[in-house]
This record gives sequence, C-alpha cells and structure tokens, in this order.
Amino acid sequence: MSSAPAVSAYLPLRYVLTDSLAVRTSFDPLRVDSETVLGGRAQRGMLAAALRRAGLEDELTEWVARGERVRFAPAHPRLERHARSGAPVVAHPPPAHLYVPGKDGDTLVDVFAEGADRPGVPFRAVRDPLTPDRSLRAAVRTTSERYLGRSRSGGPGQGVPFFTTSLDPGQVFEARWQLRGPDHAFLRGLAERIVAVLAGAEGTLTLGSGGTRAHGGVAAGPVDPDRLLSPDRVEHPDAGRTRGAGDPVDLLLLSPALLVGGQGQARPHALVPAVRDLLTRLLPRTPVEVVAAHVEPVLVGAYHRGYRGPMAQRWAAAPGSVVRLRPGRDLTAAHVRELEAHPLGERPVDGYGQFALLAPPPGDPEPLPPPSAPVPARAGGTVTLPDGRSPAAPDLPEAGRDGELDALYGELLWNAAAQPVRDHARALAHACADTLAPITPSLLGRLREVLTHPGRSAEESLAALERTLSRPPSGGGGRGPEASGGLGGRAVRVLERARLVRPGPAGPVTVHAWLGGIRAGAGAPPWWRDNRPRPDRDPAYARALAAVDLASPDGLPSRDRESGLSARAEQWEERASARLCLLLVSSWLAEAARVLRTEGDRTEQVPGRADRDRGGGARR
Repeated sequence: MSSAPAVSAYLPLRYVLTDSLAVRTSFDPLRVDSETVLGGRAQRGMLAAALRRAGLEDELTEWVARGERVRFAPAHPRLERHARSGAPVVAHPPPAHLYVPGKDGDTLVDVFAEGADRPGVPFRAVRDPLTPDRSLRAAVRTTSERYLGRSRSGGPGQGVPFFTTSLDPGQVFEARWQLRGPDHAFLRGLAERIVAVLAGAEGTLTLGSGGTRAHGGVAAGPVDPDRLLSPDRVEHPDAGRTRGAGDPVDLLLLSPALLVGGQGQARPHALVPAVRDLLTRLLPRTPVEVVAAHVEPVLVGAYHRGYRGPMAQRWAAAPGSVVRLRPGRDLTAAHVRELEAHPLGERPVDGYGQFALLAPPPGDPEPLPPPSAPVPARAGGTVTLPDGRSPAAPDLPEAGRDGELDALYGELLWNAAAQPVRDHARALAHACADTLAPITPSLLGRLREVLTHPGRSAEESLAALERTLSRPPSGGGGRGPEASGGLGGRAVRVLERARLVRPGPAGPVTVHAWLGGIRAGAGAPPWWRDNRPRPDRDPAYARALAAVDLASPDGLPSRDRESGLSARAEQWEERASARLCLLLVSSWLAEAARVLRTEGDRTEQVPGRADRDRGGGARR
C-alpha cells in the first residue's frame, strides 16, 4: 500500500472547444443541461479514453482508477481577449454574497458588509462567473436546440424528442489538475507524461456526452509549456497571498462539495462544520473565527453512458458558497496553499469540494464588471477560426489590384453599414424632437424628395440639396426662389431656427447649417467624418463593418484607431462618403418628419393646446 503523497502542485491545462459541448447534469436523460464549467468527472473520462487508446493500462490504473496521483478539477472560462496585463484571466463561480441592487443595477454589493442591508431595495444575485479581482465577468456562449433521437431504452424504433443546451465551439477554458507525489521532481515528471499523452491524442479528445451526435471535441494543452506546474489553486492577483492576523479572508467554493451531516445524510449546510474541522486539523495553533457564511444547495447528478442510465443525485453545497473567516494569527502563503490542497467532502478525485482563499471585496459598492466572452486571444498576423484555431492571416491584395475583390469588399461593407447608419439617423431625430420647431413635416418631405430622386447619383443628389438650401438673392430680379430650384426665404429662416442636437462635444447646430455643410465632391468626406457614428457612443456601426471587413482578422473593431475601423475600411469610407451622407440625411429627414407628425397628433388630442402652441387662444 502506497504512502500518502508528501507534496502537491497544479497542472494548468488550457481547453479550446472544437465542437459544441453538452454535459449531462440533470436527472432526466431526455434533457441535457450545460453549465458554464467543464466538470472534473468529464475530464477524468477524457484522460481515461486517451490512455486506453494509447494502450497505457498501467497509467490508466494509477492516474485515473486509483485517484492517488491525479485529482481532476472543473475547467472555468478563460477570458484572454480583454484581460489586462498581469491580471487574472480565469473566471470562477460568483461569490454568493455579491448582489446587484435593483433590477437594472450596475454595482456589486457585498451583503456581508456593514450597512449593506437596504430595506425596500430588491437584490439580484450575480450569475456570471467573475475573475478573482472582479475586473471581468464571463459571458459564456451557449446554443439550445431540439431534435429527434433514437431511444436507448429498447422501446419501439421511433424518434424521441431531445432538448440540448450546449457550449459553443471556439471558447477557451482552464482547469488545474492537482498532482500529488513524494517530491517535486516526481511531479514534474508526471506533468510531462500527462502533457505528452494529451498531445499524442490530439484530434481525438472528447468531453462530455454526445452519443451519435458531434459533441465534445476539444483541444487540450498546457497553459504555459515552459512552466508546467503552479503552486496555487487559482491564479491570484496578489503575489504573496498572505493574510495578516485579524484580516478577513473568504473561502470560496469552486466546485460542488459533497458533504455529510452528523447522521450520515447529505447536508449542504455542513460546509461550515467541515471548514472548522479542516482548520483544526491543518492549523491547530491558529485560532480562526467564522464571521459569516452564505451556503446554497444544488443537486449533483450525471448520466452513466456505460449503464445507459442516470446516476443517483444528491444535494451538495453549490459553487460560489462563501465562508468568511478571521484568523487570529498571520496566514502565510504556505498555510493558504496547504489548506487549498485539501478539498472538502467526498469524491475529491472528480474535482468536488475544491475551494480558494481570497481577499474579500471592499465594503463600498463596486462597479459591475464588463462582460467578456471566453475566446482565444489573437496574436498578430493570425486569424481566429470558429473552432478556436489561429492560422496565419491571409494576405489581402492592395486596393486597385483586383477589381472583382474590390467590388466584393465594397459591397460587403455597404450592406453591413446600411442598417447602423439608419439607426444612427433615427437616434439623432429622436434626440432633437423638442428642438425641431417650427419645421413642418411637409418641408422635410420636400427636402427628402430632392435627395431621393431616382435618376440621380449620390453626388448629384447632394449637389441638388446644396442648390435647394441656398438662400434666395435679396434682389428679386423677376425670378422667385422656386424658379431657380431653391427654397423660399421663409423656409430658409425656418431651417435656421430649428436646431439639431448632436452627441458629444460638438453641441447643437441649426438644421440649415447641418444640411448645408454637405458639399458635393470633396465636401462629403469631412462632413461624414464629423457626423458618423462614434465607437464610444454608438459602437454598432464599427462592429458591423469589422465583422465583414476582410482586413480585420478577428472581426472586431480596431482599438488602435479612433474610428474603430481598419485602414482599408477607412479608405472605403472615403470613397463611399457621398452614399453614406445621402443615406444618413435621407433617413434623418424621414424619421424627423415622422416624429413631428406624432407630436402633432398628441398635441391635437389635448383641448386648447394646439392654439396655445401656435400662439393663439380664445378670442373675445
């Protein structure tokens, strides 16, 4: 019989989903629910299948069956794209004591803090995984589908309805397997052998259940090939991980804890006694006070593919349950790592009962962290495919060298830009609804007719609008404004009185000056640059163009340019500025006329208000 392992360390593994992933967690075999983590039991089966295919029966017994050397762990979302340098990138279950006040709140509140109780204010629990420093929250992408499948119960050969919720391919997760052995040299050798087995099984690794459907493909490898082992259970923002005497520390469950009560029954709320037991056993000379606890129960179950039936479910302490502690003596990094190396409850080999000791959040509310999808970070000169692979980016020919490609490129960008430009125009019209008086819908309709003439190009329409907006000469000369195609003096004065509210520092401008600022030819590009949707206030335009931009490898807006577009897309904007100006102005004229008609209808419904708005009233 082997002796108890003397030391332990963690092997951080990086998973990239190459197929959708459905993990059975519910009792009903007809319903497949996927959580936002990859369970340790599924990873145990993945390694067992890889070892059996490689003919490594001894390793299969030692690593998987006995569970003495390797303890598997749940894989959590890895937020590589938006993480700051030096900050943690792995999102763990949200602490159960963090809430968002109100239905549409934008702050995090620690209910353990003094004064956090606010009667009459509803609190909403945080459901998205959070990084330890609460700088990002994971937005894991899932897809739900229904299909007919063949029953495995031996019934009649007819379709049975199945409903699946699966994780989308191309997402990145990280698991930290706990390796145990007599010394660190043994652990390094064990980590190298495990990584070699996973590398040899590339293209055949699967996670979870799939049956006859294409689920569960995954690419696995070390997070840092040059440094296979880590001493910490989680990536921590603080280097030392020490806690002073009297400083609170939160014990956060990273996976369900299968705990047993005093009478042998499953009891999730036995978490606090289990924590006290662990502290007494490992730190007998350090008095630790339990300040507060928030434990939530969860049902844990699985579906056994070998027996073709569900496994027994039992209650467990849910991931995210928190026990706040206050040690009476200093906790060193060695103490913290020693505690984290001993999971709570039963079945630690499958990854149950794992926890981390983290610093509690500040007492004051914090901003709700922005969401981030767990997708791979793109290296320069590469392109990210839907399955997570990152091949070299193809070379795009220079503009003008391939006429057909230039035409396709321009058509893709125009089709993507049309709807965001219309939406931007509608937003401008609604923002200035109170400042359009005394413009009438008929005047706006006349201007729109000038722009939408079917026999004119974009440049010709803008030139016609410029002639229409020109002020009539002071000397009549026998010719009225209508004879020269321009507006009358009264219409021009109306346009000069109405104001358009623009977002940002530009401020309001008269409608006449805004429309008259467009000049056909060379005047369209600068006008469009001043009035285009800004990425910081209206990012839909930049996102839509980046999604189809052949010069944008990752399909996301550029962070290095103020416009959010690539240099190639900005060149297209320059060439298509007349069309973009025409689309923006014509959409604004149509929406502004509709807004004015709606306001007019509301005014007429109020007795006497229409006369007051026109400066009239009851006459004697």
